[in-house]
Amino acid sequence: MSSTLKSLFVSLLIIAGFTACGPDALYDLSGDTYQLRDSDSTQVNFPADFRGDLSLVTFIYTNCPDVCPVITANMTNIQRELDDTTGVNFIEISFDPERDTPSVLKEYRNLYGLNKQFTMLTGDTTTVHPLLDKLDIVAVKTTIDSLGYDSTNYAMRHSNTLYLMDKEGYIRAKYPAHRVTPEHVKDDINYLRSE
Repeated sequence: MSSTLKSLFVSLLIIAGFTACGPDALYDLSGDTYQLRDSDSTQVNFPADFRGDLSLVTFIYTNCPDVCPVITANMTNIQRELDDTTGVNFIEISFDPERDTPSVLKEYRNLYGLNKQFTMLTGDTTTVHPLLDKLDIVAVKTTIDSLGYDSTNYAMRHSNTLYLMDKEGYIRAKYPAHRVTPEHVKDDINYLRSE
């Protein structure tokens, strides 16, 4: 297959993926409101406060020993890949709100040198858990203290998903967060920008 024909085929697949199912193909958050807090303890209404922009949304927890730092690194790689980051939000929501307070998220954001386009969000479990359920995110505590029970000493078995949300609050694409290529996400962002 020639490179021109291959490029045309890939473009048609991308267009078919977005248009065949419509804006509500994956998840509809357009009418939802989740009151969360950012790393400065400011209340944020998710996703309403991000309407009008495209948003990349993922879930992490700051005590994660393995994949969450990789997810955060991939988010920064995606940001660097974009020719123009105007109108694109990078949102990381904790699925461990009991430990991930706004001040803990601030330390995490500083540790990874995340710029102002990144928003770190947390909230109480009665708000975060319904959002996790809505997006089919798995987040289960697993005990790591073999010598006895300690309610603060646990890991999380969790999903590894990155979502692309359009300007109206529809989730239009999802990816394996730690390994999706920045080029793939960039192409999808540029497609949504052209709609």
